[in-house]
Amino acid sequence: MISLPRLLSPVLLMALTLIMPSCKRESASSQASPTQVVLLTANARRPYEAAQLQIFQRLVANRPGLQFSTQDAAGNADQQARQLEQVLAEKPLAVVFTPVQADRLAPAIAQALQQGSLMLIGLGAESAKLPGVTSLQVDQQGLGRMAGELVVQALQRKAQAEGQSEPAGRVVELRGDEEADSDSGQRHAGFLEVLRKQPGIVLVHEAAGQWSRKGGQERTGEALRLQSRFDVIYAHNDAMALGASAALGQNRQDVMIIGTDGYRGQEGGYSLVNQGDIDASIYQPILVDLALKIIQRRTEDPTFIAKPTYRVAPAVISPKTVDEIRLKGFPPLPDL
Repeated sequence: MISLPRLLSPVLLMALTLIMPSCKRESASSQASPTQVVLLTANARRPYEAAQLQIFQRLVANRPGLQFSTQDAAGNADQQARQLEQVLAEKPLAVVFTPVQADRLAPAIAQALQQGSLMLIGLGAESAKLPGVTSLQVDQQGLGRMAGELVVQALQRKAQAEGQSEPAGRVVELRGDEEADSDSGQRHAGFLEVLRKQPGIVLVHEAAGQWSRKGGQERTGEALRLQSRFDVIYAHNDAMALGASAALGQNRQDVMIIGTDGYRGQEGGYSLVNQGDIDASIYQPILVDLALKIIQRRTEDPTFIAKPTYRVAPAVISPKTVDEIRLKGFPPLPDL
């Protein structure tokens, strides 16, 4: 007589044979490909970085299989270095970051590069100081030059209307901060480069509004008390431009206001120009859309190697270009 255990053993063996490969497949798939995309912001209180965060989170959410997380350094380089070390220990698919101070991140970056498959994408020129990182950049001096050219063009039209041969005018500049090597310092340098070619155009007041609407409003109020009259305000972001518009009050129609950033949204330059709250904005590409394009390409083609640097073109947003941008979009991203 055959015992029950001996009768069942071939069945059990067959079942185990079917189950074990599936367990192996499940284990392999759980270890095979990370899905976490991490954004490390330098200071998410700045409107531009806040917009990057919101847009990137939305873009990643629309990509099946990817997960998003973020940490903010609040302007603290040591804190960001600790955040990066913590994130890298979790072995994510990609880390996208705006460095507070590149050299503080260098040791962790060098160690991370030994992992091979990890994607490290830096936002802004500071990230180009880190070997092995793909750096996405906008020419900050170029943004300032574009603003300067807008000022010259506007004052040339004013001079022609008044029968003058040369442009002349008084200009106020609202910087984000006072550091020479910051994005704001670079914009200031590009702006002055253009204005210095026009002797009749004078920068009469310059102050840092700390990137905020409140700061823009307060610094413009100071300019009104000290200068009494000026023709143009150039603000280094749209939040300060909107604050300047509020501060001008009944003088608003006599002053041209130029902002910077130009993204869509409630207080983005595209919307503010479209609504007539400001007169123009210099579009600073948001960059995170290009970062996701690189990540997506790498996940589809593991042999893809991104370039060390990509530069994205800015654009002028004015009442003349708003409709064209609405129909055609902002300038295209560079080819990978």
